[in-house]
Amino acid sequence: MSAIERLDPRRDMILIRERIERLLEAGADPQPSMTDLAQRDPLALADLVVGPKAICDAAWLGASLKHAETLESSLAPNGLYRRLVSLVPDLHEAVLSVAASRHPGASWLVELSRKTEGSRAGTIHLLATAGHPSFAQNCWAHAAAGHLPGLVSVAGETGRPEPAAALVAEGHLDAAAHAMVAALERAPDGPVVAMMAAAWGPDPVPVLKRALPHLRSKKVAVSLRQHCKGYPGFASLLDTIIKAMVNA
Repeated sequence: MSAIERLDPRRDMILIRERIERLLEAGADPQPSMTDLAQRDPLALADLVVGPKAICDAAWLGASLKHAETLESSLAPNGLYRRLVSLVPDLHEAVLSVAASRHPGASWLVELSRKTEGSRAGTIHLLATAGHPSFAQNCWAHAAAGHLPGLVSVAGETGRPEPAAALVAEGHLDAAAHAMVAALERAPDGPVVAMMAAAWGPDPVPVLKRALPHLRSKKVAVSLRQHCKGYPGFASLLDTIIKAMVNA
């Protein structure tokens, strides 16, 4: 039951705020009251969630993510999610996940990722959009922003070739080689070498050689060898390395 159903948002905002704060202090679920407010006065809800005197409580702001569409009707998405992150930093992963799912191709997510994820910037955004048409452009945007560890991590999580291709296109050769190996570990038959070569140019051997220090498994080395038949010099080098490897 809503704790504020008998109160008028246009007249009783002070009382509504007090009721909700007492509700949160008691550890009660704020969702019924939030849903009530969202249905009756979205602007009042936005004021209590992200306004100048927002209720800075993790349970309250976490519950607000279920009303993202309503909140976006009162505030531009960019400003909304930035504000939510600034109010409760501990919720940054949940906030970024909701933002990425609702606006997968938004350019402002790149900066928000850096602000919220730090050294792993891009991870949440890219994992959330791995099945979306914007995934490739998002990889390029994060590579241009220098979010290297995040792209390598996503390559390993998804096996997708786009992170390595984006990194090499932006000149991050070591990270691109690392992402290539990570992608092959997840998806041995994936076209990561071909896509990376297409992004780099006709002779990707300098990049391929940078992958050697990242090879930890004979299985992955053999997979890489299968994808490098068109580069006989490097393939021969890999044959020698594979013979010397003892790991399965």
